Order: sequence, then C-alpha cells, then structure tokens
Amino acid sequence: MGLLGRVLVGAGVPTLVAAAAFVTMLGSISDVRDAQGRVATSQEAVIAAEGLSRAVGDVALAQRGRLLGVADSASAELAAADRVRAQASALAELALEGPGEQSRVADLTAASDAYLRRSQRGADPAAVLLAAVDHRLDAFLAQERAVAAEQEREASAATARAVTAAGIGLAASLVALLLVAIYLTRTVSLPIRRAGVVAGRFAGGDLDARLRVTGVGEVGDLQRALNAMAAGLASARAELTASRTRIVAADFRARRSIERDLHDGLQQRLVALALDLRALSADTPSALRPQVDEVTEGLVEATEELRDFVHGIQPAALTDSGLGAALRTLARRAALPVEVRADLADRLPADVESAAYYFVSEALTNATKHASASYVEVSVTVVAGLLEVVVRDDGVGGADRSAGTGLVGLADRIEALGGRFTLVSPPGEGTTLTATMPGQRGGPATG
Repeated sequence: MGLLGRVLVGAGVPTLVAAAAFVTMLGSISDVRDAQGRVATSQEAVIAAEGLSRAVGDVALAQRGRLLGVADSASAELAAADRVRAQASALAELALEGPGEQSRVADLTAASDAYLRRSQRGADPAAVLLAAVDHRLDAFLAQERAVAAEQEREASAATARAVTAAGIGLAASLVALLLVAIYLTRTVSLPIRRAGVVAGRFAGGDLDARLRVTGVGEVGDLQRALNAMAAGLASARAELTASRTRIVAADFRARRSIERDLHDGLQQRLVALALDLRALSADTPSALRPQVDEVTEGLVEATEELRDFVHGIQPAALTDSGLGAALRTLARRAALPVEVRADLADRLPADVESAAYYFVSEALTNATKHASASYVEVSVTVVAGLLEVVVRDDGVGGADRSAGTGLVGLADRIEALGGRFTLVSPPGEGTTLTATMPGQRGGPATG
C-alpha cells in the first residue's frame, strides 16, 4: 500500500469509529425521545383522569343540592356533566400504548357515561354508579402513576445510554485518532523528517551520511533515492577531487621544471655573460667602455628580474629549506610587519608546501592592497596529520570571496588538495583566513 492509501486508511479509521458512535448516539437519543413522549402521555392521562374525578364529584355535589332544593343546582349539574364528558373524551383520545390502558380508559369512560345517564333518575342507582366510577378512577390513577414512574425510569435509562454511547464514541475516536497519528508519525512523518536532516547534511558537504530505510511506499523510495544520490555525489566528488589534485600536482611539477630550467639554464647563462663582459671591459677601448658597462648593467638587471620571476614561480628557499624558512623570507620582503610562527618538525609534501606558501603570499598581498592593515600574523601548525595555516590582519575587514580579491583562487588551490578554506572578516575587525590541508597524501581534510 502506498503513502496515499495509508493516509486515507489512517483518516478513515477514526472517521468510521466516530460515525458508528454517532449512529449509536442517535439511536439512544431516539429512545430517549420516545420514552419522554410516553412519560408525557402518561402524565396527561393522570391529569385527565384527575379532572374527570373532579368533574364527577361536581356532578354528585350538584345532584345532592338539587335534591335538597338548592337554587341553580340543576344548571350546575348540567355544567359538571359537560365537564365529565369533555374529560372522558380527552382521556379516550390519548395514545396510550401500555398493556390494558386502552381497555381501562374505555371501562372508565363507559362507567362515567352510565353514571351521567342514571343520575337523572334517582339517587340510589346513581350513588351505586358513582361508587363504581370512583373505584375505577382510583384504580386507573394508581395504575397510570405507576406507568408514568416506569416510563420515567425508562427515559432516564435511555438518557444514560445516550450519554454512555456518546462518551464511548468520543473516547474510541480519540484513541483511534491517537493510534493513527502514532502510526503515521512512525511510518511517514519521522522518516521524512530524518530525510530532511540527512539532506541538510548532504547540502553541507557530508556525503558520507546515509539514511536507514524504514519508510514504506513512497517514503521508502525517497530514502533509497537519497542514499543513491549521496553515493553518486560522493563518487563524483572523489573523482573531481582526484582530478583537481592531479591538475595541481601537474602544475606544481611544471612550475618546478620551469624554475629549474630558468635557474640552472638561462639565469646562469646571463650571469656568465655579465662576468665575461666585466672581464672584457678592461681591454675595451675607452670610447666603447661606457657602452660595454651599460650592456653589463643591463645584463645584471635582467638577471635580477629573472631571479624575481623564478622566485615567483617557485622560491628557492621553499625548495631547499622548506615551508617555514620560505615564509620567513616572504615576511622579510613584505611591505608591512609580519610575524610568522611555524611549528613544523618535518618537511611536508612539496605540493602541500607550495599551496601553503602561495596561500600566505596571496593573503599578504590582500592585506597590503585591500585591507589597509598595519600588522599581519601568520600561524602554521600540523596537528593529527592536518596542516593548518592561519593568516590574521588588523585591517578594515569586510572581505568577500566573490569580490575579486583572489580569494576564490586561494580556495580552489586549497580545496584541490582535499583541504578546506574559511574566511572570517567582520567589518572593522580585521580578516582571518584559514587553510586546512592533509599534511600527507591520503584523504580530504575534515578538521
């Protein structure tokens, strides 16, 4: 089942539970409504029966008054008889559904009607019927009160069932929702969150990070795709690093070869020619001697320019004495005070020393031309096989790798050897350049 199907199932489970609870609650509410309706009908029957009892009593009272000659007793008797008929009719029209209720109502209304018909013919038969009516009324009222009490108990029980069904439905819905949320969190949310964290590590350059494939469906596919992408990027980066390292090494070898050729060939030839001219100067006619001396000085100047050029390609001090001595020579030639602290017990690979030397050289040039610095501090250390070169100045700060000050070239040179380049340059607080490179061949810098 894919991610969409699991989400739909997860959303459907609490929905079904809530629907079932709602249906159960509706049924209980319907039972409550029916029970309350029966209670109301029983109460109406009790009220109607009590009204009938009062009306029959009024008829008997008016009848005695008529027999005793009380004025208006006849009209009072007729009015009371009308009330008896009205109450009996109202009682008969009630929708009483209890066992025997309709027969008891019919018996009571029949007795009341017989009493009214016989009450006009004499006291004795009417008195007998009145007693029968009173007996039936008392029995009916007692039974209806009992029925009403039973109906009220049923209504209370139905109400309790409705409340219980609503509570159970709500609790079941919440539990189902919680379980679904836990399931979706474990199978969807957490794997995606972990994928986001690892993707951030990928973006930060940590291509060795890998996801544990725990997701299902599309989430698992995403995790596997991220791992495959990281493996591909790591392989491509390794190939790129190796290629850049080979290019830098080839450049270094070419520079060394050019430096040796110029130093041992052309430079020595120019020095020899200058010495020969100086030796010939004594035998040269006085008229030509100024011209010979001028040519000799030109050769000397060309030799100095060539020496500076050769130094720019590959300083002799770096080749002969190592990085520390070359940096101190560079500091003495700098246009501003430079303090060098180089803690190097052994020589480093030639390409590493060359990269570190030109890193410091370019940093000093930037400090002089762009940072308006008055002091520069150079620190070189080797810790756990890593060469760290730090150049700090007290200039204006605000340096930017994209500002065209040679920082991009510095970074490329360092990173081509598997190193890292960092720049810290808050405005007004100077600039710190740091290069970290492997002091031996064998892998990228991670420090």
